[in-house]
Amino acid sequence: MKAILLKSLDIENFKGVKELHIDFENVTNVFGENATGKTSIFDAFTWVMFDKDSKNRSVFEIKPLDSNNKVIRGLVTTVTAVLEVNNKEIKLTKKYEEKWTRKRGESEATFTKNETTYMINDTP
Repeated sequence: MKAILLKSLDIENFKGVKELHIDFENVTNVFGENATGKTSIFDAFTWVMFDKDSKNRSVFEIKPLDSNNKVIRGLVTTVTAVLEVNNKEIKLTKKYEEKWTRKRGESEATFTKNETTYMINDTP
């Protein structure tokens, strides 16, 4: 029988979470008032594992918002889960970042697209 354990979760610039490290080596409880980030933590885990949020949606907003509910540009969203699968440690990382290009003759770069990078044990 396969045993899969979540050992740690690192979240950076995901939804309302600027930076967070959770160590699951011991029993870990996640609790708090409404709108404090509990669902965002679970969404980060399901995003790195399954490309979905906790409501099983594959299309949802992961980028942090400013006080006017506008996307904060230029941030890199990164989630890393360290798992133990049959006594072997595996590190899964998912990075979502904006790509900007500067056209010839223009002084400012323009947003081109978002790019997702998947890594297993730091290998793309």
